[in-house]
Amino acid sequence: MGGDQTRIDCFGINEGLQVPMIVPAQNLEGRKRRMKRIIPLVVLIATMIAMVSVTASAKTINIWTGFPELEPFYKWAGAEFAKSHPGVNFQVLSTSLREFEQKLTAAIPTGTGPDVFDVGPYIAIKLIDAGLLPPNPPEVDAHLKGGAWSKFSVDYVTIGGKTYGIPLMNGSRAALFYNKKMFREAGLDPNSPPATFPDLLQAATKLTKYDSAGNVVRSGHSMRISGGGSGLTEKFRFVLHNAGGDVIVPTGGGKWRNDLDNEAGQRALQYYIDSIHKYKVDDPQVRHDSEAFVTESTAMFLRESWVIGEIKSKNPKLEYGVAPMPKWERWDTLAQPWSVYMSAEGAKSKEVREFINFLTGKEAAAKLVELSGWIPDRLDFDWQSLVKKTPQYQVFVNPPKGMGFFADPVMPAFDEVQTKVADRLVEAFLDKKLVNNQEGIKRVVHEIGGLIDSILKRYGAYGK
Repeated sequence: MGGDQTRIDCFGINEGLQVPMIVPAQNLEGRKRRMKRIIPLVVLIATMIAMVSVTASAKTINIWTGFPELEPFYKWAGAEFAKSHPGVNFQVLSTSLREFEQKLTAAIPTGTGPDVFDVGPYIAIKLIDAGLLPPNPPEVDAHLKGGAWSKFSVDYVTIGGKTYGIPLMNGSRAALFYNKKMFREAGLDPNSPPATFPDLLQAATKLTKYDSAGNVVRSGHSMRISGGGSGLTEKFRFVLHNAGGDVIVPTGGGKWRNDLDNEAGQRALQYYIDSIHKYKVDDPQVRHDSEAFVTESTAMFLRESWVIGEIKSKNPKLEYGVAPMPKWERWDTLAQPWSVYMSAEGAKSKEVREFINFLTGKEAAAKLVELSGWIPDRLDFDWQSLVKKTPQYQVFVNPPKGMGFFADPVMPAFDEVQTKVADRLVEAFLDKKLVNNQEGIKRVVHEIGGLIDSILKRYGAYGK
């Protein structure tokens, strides 16, 4: 080549190699102008290639829950899992339980739902029955059957010979939370909480505070009396079951009937009517549930272990105790394995399958209690250390001898049964005409029993 020459070094985009080019000096200025136009384009193309590469290797796992107190646990699990799985990201959506259930049942059929979610058995069975949830893949099934869960829990998530989901925590084992300071002020022994439902009502009358007009300003016993949804019926079952009844009972051959239209159902409803209207130990206008207990707006209420975590975070100086579920004709409490599931799309991902095993593993079990208050369903958890640190867990992890358990029936109709029963119960709870009205209570209970049986018949699940 003739004339002066200048050396320019250019870099191959794909190869990453240095390629020497010899450019005649007289063409250099024109080449420079063209290079100024080309270089930005080359940089843009390189950036896009890098972005596509990152996107292809990254995985975002979407988690949904109806328990806001579980959100810190899920975020911890995601961050911990990502340490050994670079490029895996997590998004956690939490909302109220009822809203979550509605969003989930609308999203799963369209494939727009989460990859991982926890939900009650009464919702899960509807999705399983509709073919919308996959059975556990082999590695998840092996994890479940590896000995860390009781036979009861494994059987509970087994449908048609296949397992679905992994029990993350025990969703109930409800017990009596009571304020010890309020007990002393009312002349009650804080070391001797009510042992029966009649005792509970009697203590509540001494613990309730009223204003000068006779309105409740601090309830003696905060009851679930509004809001609707299956949760209201579940709380009513705490009383109904130990009164000797239940919402539904099996009749054989996979069939069911109501067990509420009887004397037990009448006793349970009367207990609520007397509490709200006759003795006025609760009122729809005051604070309820965990908010009431944590803010010391109620003396007692029945709830699950997660409330301990709520108290630790919002009122750690609260002086309280936790006693077994009160007895009546029976002495049982609800035992409900609450499982975490994969959607059909989520189950296709190796990362999701590995994550659900990690989420329900031994390491995560300790964090579940620490960050949410819920107790894990695993058998190999260190309960002694937990109780030593927080004695209020004692009742949940070491139930007293003689107390039994009952569980939600795993059947598609049960969610609708509980929801429709809740609507009718809310009406009854507010009906002052039912005070000292045994015939009226009997009529309402009969109507609810008929409603339950009509739903079971529509599902083909009714049997005498």
